[in-house]
Amino acid sequence: MRSLYLNQAALSTRATTVIRDADNQSRYLLVGKWGMRPDVLTVYLIDGTVEAEIRQDSLGILPRFHLLYHRQTVGRVNKTFGVIREVLFVRGLNWIIMGNLNSGNFRIYHGRELIGSIARVDDAGSTVCISVDQPAHEALVICLAAILDRWAKRQQRSLNPLKNRRWNPGAISSEVAPFITHEKES
Repeated sequence: MRSLYLNQAALSTRATTVIRDADNQSRYLLVGKWGMRPDVLTVYLIDGTVEAEIRQDSLGILPRFHLLYHRQTVGRVNKTFGVIREVLFVRGLNWIIMGNLNSGNFRIYHGRELIGSIARVDDAGSTVCISVDQPAHEALVICLAAILDRWAKRQQRSLNPLKNRRWNPGAISSEVAPFITHEKES
């Protein structure tokens, strides 16, 4: 299996992300943005050839994405409601993604065959290691890593109770918040 490394912070900034191999050689570029329906993330080879794309097909709580390899749709992935949130299916490719959004560690299977894995390298989570079984699967796994990173960040944001709190002066103390009244001058 070949290992590729990418900077997780660059995935969040909508900037061009360089994916490097174990020898620190640049292998792929991940370019694009998402959040709206027609948005696309594209994986390019270093020479500029389009290798794979992921297109956002729908919005909402359960967005859908189409995976394209050499400009042909090969699969689609979306989050599902249910008890098992740690399992995702890539329809069309018949891949199963198992892992944990909080830890950022995933394994991708086709039946019992391991296609690849995605794992955070350091404790800060700033570097992601992608191990892939075949060069033909590398660009698709990079696309999946970008989707999983986005879903993990959204889940962490929604689980943080302090981030979603609004300022409420009455909730800070048990006292009633004072208010000032101005008397009309005659």
